[in-house]
Amino acid sequence: MDTNIRTLNDNFYQELVNLMENGEDMSVRQIYSLFPEINPNTLLWRLHKLVQRGKLHRTGQGYYSLVSKDGSDPAGYDYMQQKSKAVYDIAAEHGYSFYITGLDSLVGEMLHIPEKYPVLIVVEDNGIIEIHNALSERDLLVFTENDRSIVGNNTIRSKADVFILRGKDFSLAVEQIAQKEKGFIDLYYAVTRMEYVVSVPELSRIYQNLQRNKSFAELKVKRAAKDRGLSTEINWLLDISKTADKAREFMMYQIKESK
Repeated sequence: MDTNIRTLNDNFYQELVNLMENGEDMSVRQIYSLFPEINPNTLLWRLHKLVQRGKLHRTGQGYYSLVSKDGSDPAGYDYMQQKSKAVYDIAAEHGYSFYITGLDSLVGEMLHIPEKYPVLIVVEDNGIIEIHNALSERDLLVFTENDRSIVGNNTIRSKADVFILRGKDFSLAVEQIAQKEKGFIDLYYAVTRMEYVVSVPELSRIYQNLQRNKSFAELKVKRAAKDRGLSTEINWLLDISKTADKAREFMMYQIKESK
């Protein structure tokens, strides 16, 4: 993104923070009246981008509120691996909705982070081909969800630099980095559907750490799961701790019998 545009957007956001600091919702009509010098279409675009970046929350038809920082927020750009920063910067040049997700958004929830690992990035459907080509031109080996049969090959998968997932809901991200709930769901999807490099036991440990550290808001997890088409199994995962021991035993028996 152009530096001047980023500065204008950041200044606009800071002015909104000052105007909305007492926490009330604000309508688009009110925001129009406070920024008469800004073209209405430009203002709507800025509001849209702030929602995508996780800085504003759309609370109703034409109403917005500030998103306060909480335990779900990722550590940020400075804590990502160098390859992830490079992918982030390339994606930001193209103007499509995106966010970095997976391990980069879960820093602090793992005892050990691999020194190098494939970058997980979620991109809006219209931008996948263009961003795929831009990354490939930088000599990065990029796979999408359409390449599942290819990444099943261990030799090829070990050389992967980037996995691109398509996304629709970009509201569970802060500064184009997924909040922890979304980061986990995307990582879960990559591990269980695309044979991503994280092992199932390590994925389980990450999940347990998120719960232990109270970095996991159930409503956000369900929203993230719905966006990724995983509602049934993630709802089961969330409810398993509330299930009676005999019921769990029955479920495990059914799993064994189905094999």
